[in-house]
Amino acid sequence: MKVLWKNIALSLLTALLLTFAFPPYQLGFLAYWGLVPFFYLLKNKTIKDALKWGYITGLFFNLMSLYWIAWTTIPGTLAAILVLAFYFAFYAWTHVQLQKKLGKNFIFLLPFLWVSIEYVRSLGVLGFPWNSLAYTQSYYLSLIQYVSFTGVYGVSFWVVWINVVLFHILENKRSFRTLIWSLLLLIFLFFLPWVYGKLTIPPADEFQEKIQAALIQGNVDPLRKWDEAFLAENFDIYERLTRKAANYKPDLIVWPETATACFLRCEPEYSIRIRHLVDSLKTPLLTGSPDYEFVTRTEYETYNAIFLFLPFCSQIQRYFKIHLVPFGERVPFEDVIPFLNKFLESLNMGVGDFSPGKKLVLFHMPYPKSKVETDCTGSSGDRLLFAGVVCFESIFPGLVRKFINRGARFLVIVTNDAWFGTTSELAHHAQIAVFRAIENRIGVARCANTGISMFIDPYGRVSKKTQINTEAYIVGDVPLRTEKTFYTQHGDVFTYAILLVTIVGVIKAYAQRNQKT
Repeated sequence: MKVLWKNIALSLLTALLLTFAFPPYQLGFLAYWGLVPFFYLLKNKTIKDALKWGYITGLFFNLMSLYWIAWTTIPGTLAAILVLAFYFAFYAWTHVQLQKKLGKNFIFLLPFLWVSIEYVRSLGVLGFPWNSLAYTQSYYLSLIQYVSFTGVYGVSFWVVWINVVLFHILENKRSFRTLIWSLLLLIFLFFLPWVYGKLTIPPADEFQEKIQAALIQGNVDPLRKWDEAFLAENFDIYERLTRKAANYKPDLIVWPETATACFLRCEPEYSIRIRHLVDSLKTPLLTGSPDYEFVTRTEYETYNAIFLFLPFCSQIQRYFKIHLVPFGERVPFEDVIPFLNKFLESLNMGVGDFSPGKKLVLFHMPYPKSKVETDCTGSSGDRLLFAGVVCFESIFPGLVRKFINRGARFLVIVTNDAWFGTTSELAHHAQIAVFRAIENRIGVARCANTGISMFIDPYGRVSKKTQINTEAYIVGDVPLRTEKTFYTQHGDVFTYAILLVTIVGVIKAYAQRNQKT
């Protein structure tokens, strides 16, 4: 019984330390030893016990960190908590296997193993890299600037190494020589990224190329928003805030995800209203809106889209969200398993029926203060290219990178986190955007229905942001990208190297055992 309670305590301690290391708590330092109790929990465990306690730890952590999903769907919350816990179980199983085969040296393979599993967790239509350890460090800008080379998984790798060194110190505290070398390594692990960060981050006023954008935060109730009787009032809110923001002469106005709350191209009253607004202000307007396209004469597909309206231009530039929220916006594999959609609807899962977009689209607008006019197709004159992604897409660094690599000079994120009230989801989601900015050295304008709307510079500094659950607008500078980072050009090369080392290390561990046998 004593051993049972010890295991429960270590499991809970791991979950608590990791949970409070993530935004909004600004306690990222807890992640530096958050895995140490987990390592002790798995020490000398059998394979069966490792699987069990790994899964239990995953359950505790997911319950504490993903509770906010319940604001939209209880069954979906249970599914996320139960399924994602298997990644902890798989890590624990592999951890113990390596421990048995490699002896004490196994700990030096753990950072590679952890990051490999994090990366695999991000793949496919069910990918969910929400709780990558790197995001615990989003407030420590001086320590994470190297993600412009490694991507987000480089910081996860660094965090796990700190845990491994601390665990190694505790395990060898009686060896003075080991203690000294481990402490020197620990100092090096902090000193090197800190120095690089200090040398890299320039003064905030150093950006010469920039535009000014206005972010409109309507703070519209997500349930009331889709009521047809409320539609006119919804547009009144956004137009009123937009005209106030226009007094500051922004170069671009941004409304959040699905701000129009209707199929805008099929609602002449409201589409004409937006055109008149854009023309009267002589300012481009970017807005989220649902949309559709006919695929046959009788069948059509719906999309979660972004529209860009240019002054005195009849053409609407459109982007369709590519990476949809599984089950929330689309049932994965519904083309392969046709009955799955109806089954989930019978469980009241709150599933959506959007189709994924297929094209990476860059928006174009006239270059601010340009003396040359840009036509509606962007085929002539000075044009400024930028990317827009929708909500969930911003947590996928590989997808965002592709937009930037195609020539986007700045990034706009439109989102609607209103579904999650005042939970930790809002700050966590917002801070993830800090990494997208640093990875690509690009300015970010993030516009959210109920917050957090914010401006982020290419080094992750937040210049302005709104409070949650408030009707607001903010006008601020968005620095334009002037370089392509290693990560922007080459993607997750660092992570692929980590995967390769993990695979080779695991194979070598099994081979050594076979030789002994």
